[in-house]
Amino acid sequence: MRLPMNITGISNREIKMEQMDGRLFQRLSYEIARKVKGKVIGWYPPGYPLNYFRVDMEKGRNIVSILLHEYYPYVATAAYKNELQIGFLDLEDIFEVLRPYYIVLETSFLNEPFDPTAHDLTQIEIVNAKYWRPKTNGEVIFNCWD
Repeated sequence: MRLPMNITGISNREIKMEQMDGRLFQRLSYEIARKVKGKVIGWYPPGYPLNYFRVDMEKGRNIVSILLHEYYPYVATAAYKNELQIGFLDLEDIFEVLRPYYIVLETSFLNEPFDPTAHDLTQIEIVNAKYWRPKTNGEVIFNCWD
């Protein structure tokens, strides 16, 4: 999979992009919580400098986060400590509900070493990648770069 231009949210010109439907994402989160016998404990819309929605849910004895990119239909599940410590997870019971609406990103891709030449990034995104030095694709997609 190639990451599209503007995936990082950084541009040196104004770009018009439609934000993902946060209400749909929130509604799906409650549906997922019911399905997995969990409980939604937090819902966070994108806000500077984060470029993603986040839902936190209790699932058994664990806290699981679902991340949705602000502008692209890319979704992932994670053990989320903070914006710099995201441990991606493959949770099929959650993915099952999300697949009809989003592109589910699995850990094999998210944890793959980031290679800027393998994606369709803009020049300013490549410059920022050199500055921020992301190690994985997941760090590029779900970032807190400013």
